[in-house]
Amino acid sequence: MQNAQKIMRILPESKDFSQEYVANKLDMHQRTYSNLESGKTKLTIDRIKQLAEFYQVGPDYFLSDELPTINYNSGKYSRSIIAANTYKEVNKTDSKELFKRIIKEKEIQIDHLVKELSQLRKERENLINLITALTEKIK
Repeated sequence: MQNAQKIMRILPESKDFSQEYVANKLDMHQRTYSNLESGKTKLTIDRIKQLAEFYQVGPDYFLSDELPTINYNSGKYSRSIIAANTYKEVNKTDSKELFKRIIKEKEIQIDHLVKELSQLRKERENLINLITALTEKIK
């Protein structure tokens, strides 16, 4: 459950939220959130559900043994670069795994972008043909 505290620090950073902002949104005092984040207060199932709902992730996100890869730009196929330096407590072994996960995610995004580009080219060709046909009809 130690990763839950790390995740509680990473998620607000990734969204540029302060502890106070998150605490207010979760209807708790900033001190309570700070204690949860630091591990002074244990996370309950209800709190995990509340956090998961707020961050729009599954509750298991906070229970995983692995640190998540955070994408700093929202969207299904976002084009952002993940700032790995936000993981302040990552050791060299974890860092290598983190970079592997980042590379894998970026490869998936590249595949989606290639497919999207191909589709856009087809749509452009169809539009050109339609415009040409309409122009011929008008003449």
